[in-house]
Amino acid sequence: MSDNNESKTSKPELPCCEGDLCRDDWHRNPIHLGAFFLVVLLIQAMDVVLTLRIEDLGNDADSTEKLVRTIGDITDVLFVVVFIVIVVEFLRRRFIASRESHSQFTLILLCVYLSAASLNVIVNMVTLVMAPSLQNASQNWLILDLVLLFASNMLAFSLWYQLADAYLKGGAFDFPPNAAHPDDPPRWVDYLFLSFNTQSTFGPTVEGIRTRPVKV
Repeated sequence: MSDNNESKTSKPELPCCEGDLCRDDWHRNPIHLGAFFLVVLLIQAMDVVLTLRIEDLGNDADSTEKLVRTIGDITDVLFVVVFIVIVVEFLRRRFIASRESHSQFTLILLCVYLSAASLNVIVNMVTLVMAPSLQNASQNWLILDLVLLFASNMLAFSLWYQLADAYLKGGAFDFPPNAAHPDDPPRWVDYLFLSFNTQSTFGPTVEGIRTRPVKV
């Protein structure tokens, strides 16, 4: 009798664990790989626009600006290499498991991929601050550059928050419950909203933080 009660109260297996592909994972909210990489591609597109903007301002860049551009080129190459590897991994898993599969290998690739995108955001920020060729740029174009930089940073951190909430033991955030759909897990737009509030206000948000690494 007790066995029957335990089977009824036991937590159902997540769809992404079918086929024993993620038996040892502790994720709480599965990540849709397709949506994840669409956001990263958007970040990369913004980086390309900013890079082209800086290069169009002049070719007589000093050594500091050239160094920053070299770092940007390296991160672009890393971005492409990791993207190819992850696309192959995504297509392979699509035929053997759910698109929400969470293997340890996939986690490492996601972190490397997102690290490259985040490094691109940092390079763009340093370039906008240090590049002397931007001193004579139009104010309207500079405002556009700042908007692209703000959006890139916001998108990058939304994905970092989603990764942290999916893979840290016990989760990373406590989102306010949805009265209409109490069992509906957080989606990417929830992490985007969290990232926007954190970046624009530098203050506390309605979402609770569970772990110290996320606070850092």
